[in-house]
Amino acid sequence: MPRLSARAVLKTALARLGVLDTARRIRDAVTALGWVAHNRRFLRNGGGDSLPIPSARLVMLTTASPSIEWFVQSGRAGADSIRALLARHDTPLSDVQTILDFGCGCGRVLRHWADLPAEVHGCDYNPVLIDWCRQRLSFAQFETNGLEPPLPYPAASFDLIYALSVFTHLPEPLHSRWVAELARVLRPGGHLIISTHGEAYLDTLSATERDRFHAGDLVVHDADAAGSNRCGVFFAEAYLRHLAPGLVLREHVTRGARGNPPQDLSLLQARRSDSSPPSSPRRGTAPPAVSTR
Repeated sequence: MPRLSARAVLKTALARLGVLDTARRIRDAVTALGWVAHNRRFLRNGGGDSLPIPSARLVMLTTASPSIEWFVQSGRAGADSIRALLARHDTPLSDVQTILDFGCGCGRVLRHWADLPAEVHGCDYNPVLIDWCRQRLSFAQFETNGLEPPLPYPAASFDLIYALSVFTHLPEPLHSRWVAELARVLRPGGHLIISTHGEAYLDTLSATERDRFHAGDLVVHDADAAGSNRCGVFFAEAYLRHLAPGLVLREHVTRGARGNPPQDLSLLQARRSDSSPPSSPRRGTAPPAVSTR
C-alpha cells in the first residue's frame, strides 16, 4: 500500500497547526530573494518571444517558482501539448478562430498564441494578473471573472477553451457550475481542454481516498480554500467521462499536461446538434514532463 509522500505529510502537519499559509509566504519570500541572480540571463535577453516578462511576484503566483526560464518553457510546453492534442483530432490550431484561456494568470501559456490568426481571450479571478496582461499583452483581450460564474461572454463565443491547473483547485459543486458555464460559451463542436490531478498524485491520498478515486469519485483536500493552491482536487478518468451533459470526453492522456507536470490532460467536445459523437474516447499516456525548476 503506497504511503503518503514526505511533502504531503509536512503539508498536513502545517495545516493542522494552522501555519500552512504562513509557511508558504515565508517560502515564497525566501525564493524571491535570489530572483535576480537566478534569472539574470532571462532578464537581460527576455523570454525569446519579444514579449514582456512578469515580475517575480507574478511569476511566483502562477508557477510557484521564481524561475523565468520555467515560466517561459512550461508555458511553451503547455501550448505545445494543446496544439498536439487538437492535431490528433484533426483540428489544427491555425484553423481555430476564437480561443479562451480560462484562468490565464499572467499569460504563461497565452503568450505563445501571439502569432496565431485567432482572436485570443484570457480571463482570471485575480485582477492584478489581468491588469498586467492588459497592459503588456496587447494581442489578446482580457476580463476579470469571479470565483463563481458567470463569465462576461455571450453564449457560443469560443471554438476552443482551455483551463490548465484550474479544475485542480475547484471542488464540487463549484467546478460543476464552471463546467456548465464553459459549455455555455463554447460553440457546438468546440473543444474544452482541462488538466487534472490524476493517478500520478495517488501517493498524496490516504488509503480510503485512493479507494474512492478508483471507484470514480471526486477526492477533495481543503475545500474551504476553493480557487487557491491549498485546495487540491483529484479526478479519475471515469469521473471525467460524465463531467457534464453535452460534453463528450474525446481523449484522456495520463501525465499529458506538459508544462503542468505530472497532471493529466483531457479533451472534451461540445455535442453538435446534427451529429452524435462516438462514445469511446481515445486514451493515451505521455511520459512525465521534466521540470526545469
